[in-house]
Amino acid sequence: MSTKRTFIAFLLLFTTLGVPARADYLLGPEDTVTVKVYEWPDVSGDFKVGADGRISFPLIGEINVNGISTAQLEQAVEGALKQQSRFNETPNVSAQIKEYRPFFILGDVQKPGAYAFRPGLTVLQAVSIAGGFFRMNDPGLLRLERDAIMQRADLRILKEKSTMLAVRNVRIEAERAGAAEISFSEIDGLDPTDTKVGLQERERGLFQARKRELEKQLTGFAELQKLYQGEIQAVQQQIQAEKRQAELVQRELDEVRGLAARGLASNPRILLVERTLAEIEGTQRNLDAIIMRARQSIAQAIQQGDELRAKSRERIDAESDAVSVEMRDTRARIEMAKQLIAEAETTAPLAIAKRVRNAGVTPRYELVRRASTGESQQTAVEGSEQVQPGDVVEVRARPSEDLESSVRLRTGRAELPATR
Repeated sequence: MSTKRTFIAFLLLFTTLGVPARADYLLGPEDTVTVKVYEWPDVSGDFKVGADGRISFPLIGEINVNGISTAQLEQAVEGALKQQSRFNETPNVSAQIKEYRPFFILGDVQKPGAYAFRPGLTVLQAVSIAGGFFRMNDPGLLRLERDAIMQRADLRILKEKSTMLAVRNVRIEAERAGAAEISFSEIDGLDPTDTKVGLQERERGLFQARKRELEKQLTGFAELQKLYQGEIQAVQQQIQAEKRQAELVQRELDEVRGLAARGLASNPRILLVERTLAEIEGTQRNLDAIIMRARQSIAQAIQQGDELRAKSRERIDAESDAVSVEMRDTRARIEMAKQLIAEAETTAPLAIAKRVRNAGVTPRYELVRRASTGESQQTAVEGSEQVQPGDVVEVRARPSEDLESSVRLRTGRAELPATR
């Protein structure tokens, strides 16, 4: 697996150097990309980028797509599939964005949160999507309280989902390890008296049922091999008996031929003994054929057992990949829900109190964007600035120039109270 990942990483580096610089969209976590391999439609499909910037692609494994374009992804998949299949011709691969990752807007807007990205979106348009600038009124306060309640409910659901996925992951890992029993003691915060005990029992029941079914089928193949081995041993014993009988008949034939040479035995007697010897040799050949068929059946039973184990491993790997992606996404959504709760319960009320003390404010925009290196960069921008998927738009109120002048005249100070 490490060799395969190294090869894919090399392909991504090569395609990055080989593709001319252009304003291509770069993939990142929570993007959904459609990849089509025309020669192999079975491996085509929609792939969601996980929180670690990877997608799990059939036959290839995990690919780090963070910070690359769809064109570079096409070349990487083509090269990896060509190496995997060892075909001379490069497969035709196309990749396109099916769903962009959302952008986030915080601060002095009516409805902060995550929103679906639209190509060409500007900061002002993002503010409009979020319900416009925050308006100080009683319904606004009620909305904050309602949002906090809804986010707390979402957070509770997400935490339950996270626990459910953790329980499922324990069962999958126990299946992978071939464990005799399954234990959920390693899951943090799991109360034995909780309602999730039913989930544990379901996963334990599924684990035991699959284990019994696999063992039953493998035992059947093993018993079949023993049956054919017993048949081979019985036939081999019969062959030995036939060989002894053939030796006796051959000895009798030699004696009859000697008597016939001296005129003491007739030719019909010789023919009768030769016919008996031929029948014995034919029986030996039939017994050899039976042994050959039995050995072929043993080889087939062994192959079927190996295929059954391979299918079980493939199913476990597929389940593990799906659960891992879902766990990463759930953790990211939990963190976002916590941030939104803090925004609704702490940051937004403080901003309201500040705006009550300050009249006549103008908005200030800041854009937080994650670079391809993984570092976040925060920049002050204008309302016409283009928003990219995954960006965080912060909208803050600041006193207008007229208010700033009046404050200077009244206080004789150039500083204004911080509004953040």
